[in-house]
Amino acid sequence: MNWMKIVSIIIFILFLLSAGCTSPSAPGEENSGGIATEKKTGGSGEELSTAKTPASRSSDALKEDKERLSDLSRDDDRYYYNIRIVAPSDLENLIKEIHSDEYPVHNENGDLIGIVSPRKLYIRGDLVNLQKDTERTGKTFDKTDVAEHLVDITFGNDNAKLNLFKSNKDYQFWLDAFYTNDDKIFLLELASQLNTLSDTTQFEDEELALGFLKTNYANIPYHYYNIKIIPQKMLDEFKDNRKSDERLIKDSDGKLIGIIGNDHLFLLDSLSSEERQYYMLYGTLYSMGMHGTTYSEKDSFFYQVGETRNTELSVLDKEAIKLLYGGRLKTGIDMEEMKKTLGLKT
Repeated sequence: MNWMKIVSIIIFILFLLSAGCTSPSAPGEENSGGIATEKKTGGSGEELSTAKTPASRSSDALKEDKERLSDLSRDDDRYYYNIRIVAPSDLENLIKEIHSDEYPVHNENGDLIGIVSPRKLYIRGDLVNLQKDTERTGKTFDKTDVAEHLVDITFGNDNAKLNLFKSNKDYQFWLDAFYTNDDKIFLLELASQLNTLSDTTQFEDEELALGFLKTNYANIPYHYYNIKIIPQKMLDEFKDNRKSDERLIKDSDGKLIGIIGNDHLFLLDSLSSEERQYYMLYGTLYSMGMHGTTYSEKDSFFYQVGETRNTELSVLDKEAIKLLYGGRLKTGIDMEEMKKTLGLKT
């Protein structure tokens, strides 16, 4: 009979185990292969499922899940193109940190309006207003206004005849002393801007000549515009040995801070980044033949009355440069010849 008792006990235990495995789930819970799932009702009446992870699950399995989710997230990113609208000042800061796959975008007036790459686009937020200002400003002067402004900004007290950059080869900016990354970025932007304004002389706008310039080969591919950032002692030495076509640049206190020639510019190394960029633009335009000043166009780069100093070319300045380097005017003409060519009263 003992064996009968043992069999009875085993059957009773099996009955209890069977009843436990098939017992109804508690309300709101479903059994799914050992993983309990809770159903929660959201505010909209939809049922939301959240899985409870068994405590026995290994850390390696959890790590694999996270990696799969990360891969899915990266896969989703491939389908997005990032467009950001930024302030003009932020755009100017971003251009200083531009990467190899990013490119600046300028409008027809040479204004920086954005930065583009294969994955994103930065664009200035005042683009509509910038266009409206350009159109509005452009309607306030005609061809005569442009021609008269050109005469003003071309002929100064130190030049009787026009001296333009050559057009048989492109010009390339050449830095060979104490330059910074900001200097390089600014000059490439300047080259690009000048190319939009000139139909004759063009500038290399993808790379600069840096350091020692090799001249021991027959074919020199560019006309070089040399910019040296040098200490005061060296600047004073260049002053003592300056040529007749060189002009001294002095600050408001009369201190020597630079020297300009037909194909070069020397600047003092203690100038701030902003001052350096202003004088690099000033020196380049001077060497290109713009020696004069305007006393009527207050937004012009060439308006220098009192302490006023504009750091960018105005719309009228740009139109005047287009006229100067449009092919009608030639090196060697004087003011009267220029006026006659442009149809102005002499």
